[in-house]
Amino acid sequence: MNAAHAAHAAPEPHDWASRAESAVREAIGQAGAAALAGSWAAIAQRPVPTVVLYGPQNAGKTSLLRRLLTEDGTTVPAWAAVSARKETFAADAVESGGLRFVDTPGLMAGDPQHTERAQAALAEADALLLVLNRRGLAADRPHLLAVATGTHFHADRPRPFPAGALLPVVTMADRWGADPGTEEFHELVRESRRALHAQLAPHTGERSAPAAHVVAADPYQMAAGVPAGELRPEHYLLGDEWDGIAALRAALHALAGRTAELRAHTRTRFWTRHAAAALEAGRAELAESEAALAGAGRRRDRALLFEARLDAACAAASARLRALLREELARLVDAAPPAEGDEALRRRAETRLATATGAWRAAAAEEVRRLAFAARAETAAAAAAPGSEAFATYVDEVVELLRSGAAEAPDPTAPAVTPTAAVWLGLGPLAMAVRHETRRRLREHHAGHAEETRRALADFTADAARDADTPAPGQAAPPPAGTAPDPGAWQADSDPAADDGAAADQPGGDGAAYASDAYGPDPYAADAYGYPGGPAADAAGGGAHPGHAAEAVVALVEEALVFAAWYHLEHRTRKQAADTAREAARRAARRRAAIDDLTERIAAGCEEDWLRLVAATRTAIRARIPADALVDPLRAEHDRLRGAVATLEQVLGELPL
Repeated sequence: MNAAHAAHAAPEPHDWASRAESAVREAIGQAGAAALAGSWAAIAQRPVPTVVLYGPQNAGKTSLLRRLLTEDGTTVPAWAAVSARKETFAADAVESGGLRFVDTPGLMAGDPQHTERAQAALAEADALLLVLNRRGLAADRPHLLAVATGTHFHADRPRPFPAGALLPVVTMADRWGADPGTEEFHELVRESRRALHAQLAPHTGERSAPAAHVVAADPYQMAAGVPAGELRPEHYLLGDEWDGIAALRAALHALAGRTAELRAHTRTRFWTRHAAAALEAGRAELAESEAALAGAGRRRDRALLFEARLDAACAAASARLRALLREELARLVDAAPPAEGDEALRRRAETRLATATGAWRAAAAEEVRRLAFAARAETAAAAAAPGSEAFATYVDEVVELLRSGAAEAPDPTAPAVTPTAAVWLGLGPLAMAVRHETRRRLREHHAGHAEETRRALADFTADAARDADTPAPGQAAPPPAGTAPDPGAWQADSDPAADDGAAADQPGGDGAAYASDAYGPDPYAADAYGYPGGPAADAAGGGAHPGHAAEAVVALVEEALVFAAWYHLEHRTRKQAADTAREAARRAARRRAAIDDLTERIAAGCEEDWLRLVAATRTAIRARIPADALVDPLRAEHDRLRGAVATLEQVLGELPL
């Protein structure tokens, strides 16, 4: 591979950092990225290397800093106080001897904010003083190893500090039980160096493991009680020959001339760490949005499934009704005795039809109610699923947005507000920045489409109210909203003979009758063949009711009896047998057509209330489908997050080794 090809294959760190910054911006938004870019700009402008003192609580970081500053002739700031209490709450900085020192809160102090601020300081470190006690890395071994090896910044592509920029320092050597300056003391120092090397070498490599400095920053604690501003080199003269500070200062001073080199590595580590943090946060947000979309999709799929079941149940019930009517009408015609009068035949037809259709009505309505109840139970059971909970949480956030009045259209001229959390450089705050950007975009969308969102929410939240009104199987369904009970409704349990001669088609008469005015003009005008229910009836409009149905049955029976008598007479002559058979076939076909037509008209009237129940059930089922006004912005954010995560994965995969 030639040099030019190698240059294209492995992007330069500067170019990579620029692309990493762009990828982070895509994930956390312009405001958060601007805060990070501003933080880096401040770091880049520092004229000297930044050395961060980092390590567990009570490892002696502040005592070491006081000693280094005093040896340089720099006034020790008041915040660099030594105490048994946790004095250092923030990452404080002071410049001395061509270096900028940052003292950090101790790790493992039981305060998450202290740990977060200490880790945030790592992002700006050009060099690191890893300050440890005699136990070395044992205090927080996994984390300290990750910092020393560079996997803290990226697990798969470690970014260790360059040679000489990681300085492990084991402190308080004067408290180990041996007299300082003796051979026993020096052996303890060598043993401490070997022990720390043994802890680091398996992870960094034998040759890459940094040499440890073993020091006594404040021999015999002679300077511990001296106020910060009064410290002088004379306070440390007792350990001048054996305390290890001179060697450490020499290693630190060697860093002063490496600002440009160290800063280039710092820039890569800075954007590596924040790109990795943004990726982790982006994946978490993406998983949440996927769960919410899955919850919405599950609601939609289940609603469509129940709607398909409703369609199938309706088709089957309608087919059963028509088959039942055809069978009853055919039996009435075929079984009518010649001596039975029209009135008796009419009442028998009403009785048979009322009984049959009443039973169908009850069974069909109960089937619809069972389906509605099952849909409600399914919704309640699915509400606890992770995806359903995620989508419900999203809906709650949108409801709160509209309720709080925050959904007013944003002012495009208003300046963007940088989230305070984005200024922090820890993992937690960056995750907050990713979440903030996602929520900001969703709020902005719903603010710009407030009315549409309100309508969608009204339909969606009304689902619970519909469920509350859905009767359990076996209970009577309430009438549809806005409708009054039909005084002449055809009830299955009515006694068709209770009124003894009352007109079957009048309200208050036979309980099996429809109200005549509910169905318009008499639909049984004769067609071209003299059969009821033909084109003239279609023009008149309206559906059949029992009184008219009975009259039509009488007409069919009379026609059948006349034909039977004629057929009996004509059949005596053999030569007319063929003509008689053809006429019989034609009349039978016309009778079937008349029965089919009458069946449809009776069914149309019988299905009216049932179809209203079906329509109400369908509305309740479809209300479980989340509206596009709710789902589309969520899907748009999901797609944005997916793209941002893919970009971050690609950029981190191209991190120069």
